[in-house]
Amino acid sequence: MANLHTLLWHAFHNELFIFYTGTIEQRIAEIKENKPRMEWPLRLRLLKEVDINRLPPRLVSACKVCDKAWKAYVKAGKALEAHDKAREAYNKAWEAHIEAREACRDEIEALHKEVCPNCPWDGETIFTRKDEKGIWY
Repeated sequence: MANLHTLLWHAFHNELFIFYTGTIEQRIAEIKENKPRMEWPLRLRLLKEVDINRLPPRLVSACKVCDKAWKAYVKAGKALEAHDKAREAYNKAWEAHIEAREACRDEIEALHKEVCPNCPWDGETIFTRKDEKGIWY
């Protein structure tokens, strides 16, 4: 799927997976520039691209619609009327994506366990355990 987003597992500590407006390399650079060094090993180990072909079909469809709406929004630029309509369409697509994500929660969690073994994710954050040196793992 050619897109302006990259689907990433654990791009942020409090998200299982997200649409990230950039590449995984950009996110790695942001982590190294902006996050404490003691978080790097965990963040970088868990950060992975989501294989969209392994997501449930309903969610894949919602992701594609959402991405298409985002592209239209970006293309609309600063043309106010077009921008507002595109933003409204994107918001609706995003809501449909969230609904699909909720409906597919069990399948997503099963896939996550497979692609992210030994992950400390507790449903809210990846920061659930530290070693004796204070490094998150």
